[in-house]
Amino acid sequence: MTTAPVQPTTALHLAQLTLEARSRDVHRDLKDATRLHHTVQALFPDALGTTPRAATHTLYRVEREQTGATLLIQSTLPINRNALPAGYARQVDHRDLAPLLHWITEGRLVRYRIDANPIKTVPVPGQRGKRVPVAGDEALAWWQRQAAKAGLASQLVLDLPQPDVLATRGEAKRIRLRAIRFEGVATVTDPDALRTAITSGIGQGRAYGLGLLSLAPYRP
Repeated sequence: MTTAPVQPTTALHLAQLTLEARSRDVHRDLKDATRLHHTVQALFPDALGTTPRAATHTLYRVEREQTGATLLIQSTLPINRNALPAGYARQVDHRDLAPLLHWITEGRLVRYRIDANPIKTVPVPGQRGKRVPVAGDEALAWWQRQAAKAGLASQLVLDLPQPDVLATRGEAKRIRLRAIRFEGVATVTDPDALRTAITSGIGQGRAYGLGLLSLAPYRP
C-alpha cells in the first residue's frame, strides 16, 4: 500500500507540552510508552474508527532536558488540552505547521531531528525474517536510506542513543525498542515525499513516540 503525497494545504498541528515534573501521571507515562500512548490518544475524539492514531496521523516525541521534559504532539487534528490529566503540563503551546509544509521546496537547506528505531531483517531458516535493531554505522546507513526516501539529502548527521522505549502489547507481551536520535542538516530533494514523511512519520514504533520528523529552516 502506498501513501498518497501530502499537499501543502494539509492541516497539521503541533502541541508542545511542558510537563509537570511533580506529576505522578507524568512519571508513570515516561516509564511506560503504552501508558503515554493512551494519554496522547485521549486528547482526540473517540469516534475515529479502529485505527485512531492513523486517522489523525498522530506522532509524538519526548524531549528530555536537565530542566525537565517536553512532550511534542503532532497531528492533523488539534489536541483537546482539557482532556489532559490534572496537573500534567505546566504550559501548552500550539503551532500551525501548514505554513511549514508550504515552505518546503526543492533545494531548501533544513535542520531536522527524529527519534527512530533503526532495524534490519535477518534470515531465519524456515521462518519469516527476523527484525533486529542496529547501531553505529549500520544505524547511520539505515537513516541515510530513510532520509533519501523522505526527500532529504543529508549533509550532516549526528546519531545520539536515547533510552530504550518500553511498552506492553496486550496483557503479557513486553516490548523494548532501541531508540536513536538523528539530527543534522539536509537539502530538500523531493518536497512531496518530505511532506508525506513529516505527516505520516518514519520507521517502526510510531505508536510509542518514535518516527516524528521535525524540521526547521537552517540558519548558519
